Parts: sequence; C-alpha cells; structure tokens
Amino acid sequence: MPLFSVTMNDGLVDREQLERKQETNLSAKEHLLVKPGDIAYNTMRMWQGAFGLADREGLVSPAYVVLKPRADVDPLYASYLFKTPRMSYLFWAYSYGLTDDRLRLYPDDFMRIPVSIPALPVQMRTARLLSEWDQAISATERLFSLQTDLHKKILADLTVGRQRLPGFESEWASVRLGAIGGTYGGLSGKSREDFGHGKPFVPYANIFANSKIDLTALDLVDVRKGEAQNACRYGDIFFTASSETPEELGTASVLLEEVEELYLNSFCVGFRLHNFSVLLPEFARFLFRGPALRRSLDQIAQGYTRFNLSKPQLMKLHIHVPAIEEQRRIAALLDTSERQVLAHAEQISSLKSEKFALMQRLLGGKRGTPTDELLEAESA
Repeated sequence: MPLFSVTMNDGLVDREQLERKQETNLSAKEHLLVKPGDIAYNTMRMWQGAFGLADREGLVSPAYVVLKPRADVDPLYASYLFKTPRMSYLFWAYSYGLTDDRLRLYPDDFMRIPVSIPALPVQMRTARLLSEWDQAISATERLFSLQTDLHKKILADLTVGRQRLPGFESEWASVRLGAIGGTYGGLSGKSREDFGHGKPFVPYANIFANSKIDLTALDLVDVRKGEAQNACRYGDIFFTASSETPEELGTASVLLEEVEELYLNSFCVGFRLHNFSVLLPEFARFLFRGPALRRSLDQIAQGYTRFNLSKPQLMKLHIHVPAIEEQRRIAALLDTSERQVLAHAEQISSLKSEKFALMQRLLGGKRGTPTDELLEAESA
C-alpha cells in the first residue's frame, strides 16, 4: 500500500516520488489509512494549503489529520473550498502557536471553523466545473513543458551550429568580443533618494528575466542635464555583472528597440557593438543565452560569497558566429519558438486567473455552520 505525504503545491503525493525522501521508523499499522475521497492535512501547514484529496487507498503519517466527508458533502468540492482565501485565513485564525512557523490546526479546532455550503447537487456541479478548468490548465501546462523543452533543444543546437538551417554550409567564424565592441558601466554616484522618479533605466530583474529588454518593466532614476552617465541604445547587450551564485552571473539581454533616453542599473555591464556586420543583436539575444556561452561565462566568474563578472575577461571571450544571413534566419526561428513558449505561459496565467475568479464567485460563501456538522475527523 502506498505511503503518501502531504505537500503544499501538489496535495497528496506518493512519498517515493519526492526528490527528498522522508525517513520513518513507523510500521504500516501505525499509519493512518486514507481512502478515495478522504482529505489529509498537515496540522502545521494547513493555513498554507498543505492538504490533499485522496484518489486511491494509501497510508499517511499519524502527524497528519484525515478528514472523512459525510454523505452530503462532495469531497472534491470540499478540496476546492479549502483553497479559497477565506478558508486559508480561517485555518490560520483557528491555529495555535507563538509564530506562524509554529502554528498548528488541531482537529477539535478545525471542527469549530464555520463554513457554508450549498446542497449536494450544487456542490457536485461546482466541483465538476472547477475540475474542467483544472484539466484545461494541466493540458496547457503540458504543452508549455513540451514547447519549452523543444525551444531549449533548438536553442542549444542552432547557437553552436550543431544543427544547420537548409541552404547554409559555410564555416562559422571565431571572433573575440573585444574585437567587435566595447563595454560600459551602469549608473554611478546615485543614492536612494535619486530613484523612483526621473528618467527610465533597465533594472537587474528585467535583464535576468528576459532575453530581450522589456520596455514596460523599467524603473526611474534622477539624471540631471549634463550628468556623466552612459545612455543605452539599440543593439546594446547587457550582462548581469554581480550575483550571489555563478550560475546567475553573465545572464544576457539585448535592447532591440530604439529608445530616446535609457540608462543601465549599476549591477550590470553594457556591451556595445562597433557595428552589426559581424554579430546581429537579434542573434546575440539567443547566442548569449545558449548553454555553450553560458558555460564560458560561468568560467570567468570571480568571487566566493558574491561573484562578479570581469570586464577584461569578458572582452577576451571568443564566440562562434555564422554569416549574417544565417544569423538572421536563426534569430527569426528562435524568436517564433520563444513567442510560442510565452504564449503558453500567458494562457496558463489567464486560465488560473479565470479559475480564481470563478472560485471566488462559486465558493465565496458566508459564515455558516461549524465544520463538524459536515465532516468527521480521524487523527492519532
């Protein structure tokens, strides 16, 4: 019989599936039995959503509580109800402990929580509707995962020439970054009072999160007329130059839009091409995000507790690039692929927002009867 653990994100999961396996000295007979339709919850994490609906028979630790819905309560409906903000708040309010990380929701206190639910047929229709939404979300997440894996593969293959597009056979050229451009620094001499107003600048998070600078996600800084600050322009490549881990160092993003006035944050370094005859910014966007270049950038990270990107070492870095027309074709293909990934991500976000709004409408409820009139609880 499987042994389940209760997780905050995935509900009841087979303990064998957990990356970090939990050890237990308890025998099977010392565990609690859960049957399909039962809900098990973690007394210390119920207010954070640590509960799960059993879809098959299994065992759980006696540290959990097993709820057995009565005949007039649909288990799936109850599991959705428990995910609403109001119920999360009530689980927190009825828990005991000096600090949030020590709160416990004991069975007797759980039974005192007021809840209001409709008649069983309405519960079942509501649960079925929300379940259909979950199925749509799961299907889209699978498509997102498949498209993401495909994008990573073609990104890795096309940015090193392991896979060539039809019609291109010429050798790729090896060039040193310092031979095709130069670096510049970000904002300097700024205090806390200078931020939040003034001119736009590219924050660190924008560069780290996007292969192409998102001009809708800029911050503001006060830059006075005549002040010596480096302004950004189309085609500039930005690298994260300071990080707590070497893996995050050297993450690149490219400015692919014309801007009137834009600056760079002080924790990143800018690289400006002398011209676009050797490297296209559109191709650079993907080249510097490819795993081969990422490994090269990892090797020039400097530091122990905090890592920094050395500009002289960056300028010594060699890159391999195809002819300009092949760069253009590769960039267009990868741009389409990335757009498909982002479209799936946006669709998932939209579906989740719609589901949340639906849950608020269907499960909002008002103060009602204590839970012990609806559920029975079993605990060790």
